[in-house]
Amino acid sequence: MNQKWMKSEGQKWVDEKIISSEQLDLLVARYPSSNEQNKPSRVLPILASILIGIGILSFIASNWSEIPPLARLALLLVIMTGFYTAGDVFTKRGNDSLGTSFNFLGIISFGASIILLGQTFHLSAVDARLFVFWSLPAIYYLFRDRKKLFFLLVAVITVGGQLYSLSDYDQFSYLLFFVFIVSIGGYVFLYPQRLQTNLFTIGLSAQVLMFLLTEEINLLWFFLFGLSLYTEGLWAEKSVFKQAFNRFGTLIGFAFAYGLYFWMTNEFLSDFDLPKTALYLPVFLILFAAALYAKRHENLIMHVCELLIFVPFFYLIKVSDPLIVGILYLIVMFTYSGLMLAKGFKNENRPQINLGIVLFLLVCLMGYFNLAWAFMPKSIFFLLGGILLFILNAFLQRKKKQILKNGGPHNE
Repeated sequence: MNQKWMKSEGQKWVDEKIISSEQLDLLVARYPSSNEQNKPSRVLPILASILIGIGILSFIASNWSEIPPLARLALLLVIMTGFYTAGDVFTKRGNDSLGTSFNFLGIISFGASIILLGQTFHLSAVDARLFVFWSLPAIYYLFRDRKKLFFLLVAVITVGGQLYSLSDYDQFSYLLFFVFIVSIGGYVFLYPQRLQTNLFTIGLSAQVLMFLLTEEINLLWFFLFGLSLYTEGLWAEKSVFKQAFNRFGTLIGFAFAYGLYFWMTNEFLSDFDLPKTALYLPVFLILFAAALYAKRHENLIMHVCELLIFVPFFYLIKVSDPLIVGILYLIVMFTYSGLMLAKGFKNENRPQINLGIVLFLLVCLMGYFNLAWAFMPKSIFFLLGGILLFILNAFLQRKKKQILKNGGPHNE
């Protein structure tokens, strides 16, 4: 059932007083949109148009040297204009799938045209400005049509362009980062949805990491970025931001704790540099205090335990044996994953339980590797490890099913 048609025709019935506006709303709600029912069929035109576009561009690229320069320019303009025109025609006719597909190809051909024309006229790039220009039509169609495909394309162009800038020019593009924040961040702020918010958080984290690598800043500052994400999630009002920031902040903190445990218990400390205490600790204390204040009306002791994953215990290697500090990180990770499981079971929160199970199994796996790798025969090591993980996972999954047997609150 096409809901657009139903609303349009239904409004005429309301105007003619055949039905009331309340009855129209009930009729529209009763029949799901055909767009939702035919999602698989909507993917096929997109894939078909992408393959056709790739074929056309590949043919042009393979015969590029045989085409005169002005003919190259005209050919690229015709192809790009054709894609955009076809996209707008199909969109106006109500065929959003084909319209989106051709507009997507128009954006791709625009970027390819910039690259190929640069080669034709021997233009050399000194930064990632190409990707800024390439992202502009994608941003336009993103805010005009609000399609996930355009959102993904903008994210790929901006984050991929940043990666290209890092690998080819060894520099961080602040302009591209600004475009990412304004376009992707602005869209997520205006139209918050779970998938887009998660992609924005991943892209932001990737760009911050690339910035630290490019400027040769100690990577332990990324650990602090995880805490800032987590804290921002505590203060965010919209649930999509809370979930994305808390989840990815937690994953960053846990990943660093995981790496620090492995690093400190395996004698890899010869090149281990610590961030400057005078800068790092004040920022950490401010974020830690902000996180505590955001949860001031809840169980404070429980919240402090949750924040232990972000505490910079690595400074203790100045006054203690690194092995002890590594074991401390292992204890913190066990505590954190156990608390997440307990909290998930208590609140009957399925995503939290699943994340807690994954983190708990990862900690068990790392502890098992460090304990048994040196003295146990490798065949027995892997066999026993797999059996133990299967048993532990089966126990946790059974516990989860018992907790959620009545459905629980739908926090998925």
